[in-house]
This record gives sequence, structure tokens and C-alpha cells, in this order.
Amino acid sequence: MVRRQLRVLSTLDVARTQLYHFMAIVIAGMGFFTDAYDFFSISLVIDLISYHYYDGQMGSGVKAAISGIALCGAVPGQLVFGWLGDKMGRKRIYGVTLVLMVVTSLASGLSFSKRLGKNVVTVLCFFRFWLGVSIGGDYPLSATIMSEYANKRRRGAFIAAVFAMQGFGNLAAGIVGMVVSAAFTNSKKSNADFVWRIVLMFGAVPASLTYYWRMKMPETARYTALVAKDAKKVASDMSTVLNMHIVPEDETVDDLVRHDQYGLFSVEFLRRHGVHLLGTSTCWLALDITFYSLNLFMKDIFTTIGLLKLHQDDDPFKRMIHITALHTILALCFSLPGYFFSVAFVDRIGRVRIQLLGFAMMSAFILCLTIPYDHWTDEHNKYGFAVMYGLTSFFANFGPNTTTFIIPAEIFPARLRSTCHGISGAFGKIGAIIGVFGFVYAQRHRQHIRSMLFALVGCNLVGLVFTLLLPESKGKALEDITGEMEEPPQPELEAAAVAAADYVHVVPV
Repeated sequence: MVRRQLRVLSTLDVARTQLYHFMAIVIAGMGFFTDAYDFFSISLVIDLISYHYYDGQMGSGVKAAISGIALCGAVPGQLVFGWLGDKMGRKRIYGVTLVLMVVTSLASGLSFSKRLGKNVVTVLCFFRFWLGVSIGGDYPLSATIMSEYANKRRRGAFIAAVFAMQGFGNLAAGIVGMVVSAAFTNSKKSNADFVWRIVLMFGAVPASLTYYWRMKMPETARYTALVAKDAKKVASDMSTVLNMHIVPEDETVDDLVRHDQYGLFSVEFLRRHGVHLLGTSTCWLALDITFYSLNLFMKDIFTTIGLLKLHQDDDPFKRMIHITALHTILALCFSLPGYFFSVAFVDRIGRVRIQLLGFAMMSAFILCLTIPYDHWTDEHNKYGFAVMYGLTSFFANFGPNTTTFIIPAEIFPARLRSTCHGISGAFGKIGAIIGVFGFVYAQRHRQHIRSMLFALVGCNLVGLVFTLLLPESKGKALEDITGEMEEPPQPELEAAAVAAADYVHVVPV
């Protein structure tokens, strides 16, 4: 069935990169800044929590619970909020996740109990679970909103730029942890209880700053037109956003109601997108097993190698400074450049090629760590281990960590886009949970770090194979990718749309 593309969507697809695009990146990106800060800051302060409440003897099960409980919350968060984003609208649910994120970030730092120790940790885990729910909900909504606002030429870079804020959040976690620890260095050791609380509560600051602008963003044109079927509303919203008059296309929108209304659990969805959903979900699962294992247990890995030399009787604040300094150096030198490369090249090389490259290079560098493992444990070679470790992080970010976020936001139809992104992301967080609790299980049963690294290579190879199931979406309109609009080539109409876009000036609402 041939259907004409809506003019308003064509205009968005060919519009030049302008101010509103960058505002959308910042508004959505600050949520991701907070997501990353909250996910990774816990690994930096867990040493202080152990010192203050467990005399430095925190059990591996407690450590796994504190590290992994937010990931457990992210799974239902992605599924529920992803589904709600398709049912109730991206914008309406977007504000709910942000409020929940701010409240639970503050509550995590205010986790108190009449009895110290286990009770405080229990309260902390309760609030971090709900923090994970809010973070999980932010994934599908941020990706979907950015993909539906972007033009087709730079859509990948825009979505990657939102995701790159994860790198800044990761970096900020190290810097804030280092600064706060340094401020308390010469104080009483009992002040360790204040340090970890301040670090965790800081995550509420950037998210709360963007609440007003999140609420001012209009609903995306694709949701309003293709899901809500409101021609007048989409014309009104986009006239304001694009600062031009757009005529409502009631007849075209009404025609869309009669076509392609298959659901998520239908045979038609299975035929069209079943393989794609399998590919996005499995790739994200495989990636997050590796990514979160290496990031959340960096301290344990580097302590085993000898790069971090921590002793039980060390000053807790100086220990914290050493841990956060190493975290910050690796984030600055390797993680952030990986995100930048993704932004620069994702619309040139393509999503699938970058994902294949990333999985392959991650496997290669982890093998370089694993095969000559005894070589790296030598005192003179431990810095080489850190470089190889950093390069693994670089190709995770210039690779599947970014592209697994981009692809599900492009290849599924508008009415199921947020849901399918949430499903894919939920599998990713299941992979992260497997990585966290698998790492702790291996440590408890005295498995060698080398064996665990070999297992991560296997995960990367699984991701590489399943990447071959995914279509390339570079440079295509979303409706062309998903088959929602199937119209014959009309070069003259395309040229007219491009010419009209030269006179489109995007202004903030």
C-alpha cells in the first residue's frame, strides 16, 4: 500500500540543524548525565560505606546488592515507562521519570535508620531500586524523543550526543567524589558517613535544573500524528517549533488510521520486526554484561593487578581520592573520547558497522589483557594493563554502548517505538545484573580474574553475531525504515522540501 508522507514530517526530516535540536540534546542529555552519575557513583562510595558500617569487612553479597539494586529497578522501569510512552505520550511520562529521579537521588543520600549498619543499607537499597526505575524509564523516552525530533541527515549524531552525556556523568562522579573526599581529608573519620551521602545526593542537581524545560517541550510530531492521530495538534505544535505556518493534514492522518495497526504480540509484528527486536535485545544484553562488569568492579580488578594499592588501615578519604582519581583519568582519557567519536562518525560510517567494529575491538583488547595476564601483574607492566583496559572502554563507547541505544529508537514503528526500545534496554540491564552478580559469585568462589575476562570475550562475540540481524538506518527517514510510509521516489517533491527547509528557522518554545 502506497501512502503519502505527511508534509510536517518531511519538513522535520530535511530541516537544517538549528537551535531547537541543540536544546533537545541538552534537555534530554541532562537526564542521561544524572543516569550515569547515579549508576556509577555508587561504585566509588561503596568503600566508604563498608568502612563506616562494616569496619571495612562488607560481605560480597551486600556489595553486590548495593551495586546492582538500581540495575534491578531499571528493568521494570524500562518496560513500564517505555510502554507508557507509547500509550500516553512521550512528553507526559518524561516529566514523571525526572521527578522520581530527583526524589530518589535525594532519598538515597538521606537513608537513615534507628539502627546502623544493615538497616541503613536496606533503606539505601530501597531508594536505589526506585532510582533505577526512574533511570530505566529515561532510556526509551530520551532516545525516542530525540529520534523523532531530529532530521534524518544528523539523527544518529543527535541521539549519540544525548547518550554521550553518560560519559560526562561518569566523569562528574569521579570529580565530585574526589573533591568531596579531599574536603574531608583532615577531619574525623566518622565524617565518612557525610561524604558518601553528599556524593549520592549531588545526582539530583542536574536533573532538577532541566525540569522546567522538559515540561515546555511539545509532544513529538510523530507521536501526535502517527499515534494520537491529531492533525490539528501536530500542525499547531510544529508551527510554533518551526516558526512557520503548517496546514493540518486531516485526510492524510485519517488515512493512517486504517493501515498497519498491528500490535506488539501480533504475527505481523513478528514477521516485520521480530528478528530486529531479537537482535537489539541480545546485543544490548551481551554488551552490558561486559560494560557494567568492567565499570562497577574497576577497583577490584585494579587492586588485583596492583595498580591500586589499598590497605585496611589507610585513611578512608585518601583511599576514596585514589579510587576516584583513577576513575576520572580513565573516563577523561578513554571513555569520553569514545563517545565523541560516535557522535562524529555514526552518520558517516553507519550504526551497524560501528557496532561490529566495537564488539570486535573489545574482544581483541580483552584478549590482550587475558592471554598474557601474568605479564600485566608485573610491577613494571601494570600501567600497560590500564591502557588496554581504557581502550576496551573506548571501543565500548565508540561502538555498541552507543549504537545499542540508537538503533532501537529508529527501526520500530512510532506506536511501538518506545515500548521496543524499553524491551531492548531491559534486556541490557538484565545483562548488567548478570555481570554484577556473576562477578561477585566468581570472586566468592575464588575464580581468577583471568577466567572472568575470558567469559566477557564470549559475550562480545555473541553481540557481534547478533548485530548481523540489524538493518542499517543511516540517512533514512524513520517512516521509510519502519515501512509506515511507502511512497515511490519523487525527486521533485524532495527538492521542494529541501528548498523550503532553507527558510525554516527553529526557535525554542
